[in-house]
Amino acid sequence: MRKSVRRVAAGSVAVAASLVTVVATAQPAAADVKTFTDAGGHLTTVRVRHGAENIRVKARVGDYNFGSHFSFWLETDSDDPGPEYKIKVYPNSEVVPIRKVESFADTGSAIKCDYRASADAHGSKYVTIVVPRECVGTPDRIRVSARANYYIPGPNVVDWGPGRKKFFGWVAS
Repeated sequence: MRKSVRRVAAGSVAVAASLVTVVATAQPAAADVKTFTDAGGHLTTVRVRHGAENIRVKARVGDYNFGSHFSFWLETDSDDPGPEYKIKVYPNSEVVPIRKVESFADTGSAIKCDYRASADAHGSKYVTIVVPRECVGTPDRIRVSARANYYIPGPNVVDWGPGRKKFFGWVAS
């Protein structure tokens, strides 16, 4: 083999090896993840993952059964205090449409969004929602409020996180 061909071949191998190293060590963009604790007796933690593709909220709500239901409010606009979206979850049931709202009390209007919700009354102590960011305007940051309504013998129990009509801290994307 001629010297110039060998140099080109050796240089190509070095470049290929460098590219493999860069690709192997490249990390995807990390999502901001925060876990908030709540002093309530039933709803104890809310974990918010604000990623590039979706927003995932996982609440540890303790034991629950059929008849219980859970509501999550998302605040996506810090210039407009209060929630912009409400998501209601019923254990072991179909997904209920996300509602665009003006306040906690507003029933709002349904929006089209293919999101996922998970609540299993047969043993899970968690309720999870996964919402594509594009459904809620691809916000730079979000805040979450959660309410758990427990259907139990005697008076029903309602537990808000972090407090009645309040939000946990902001989570950036």
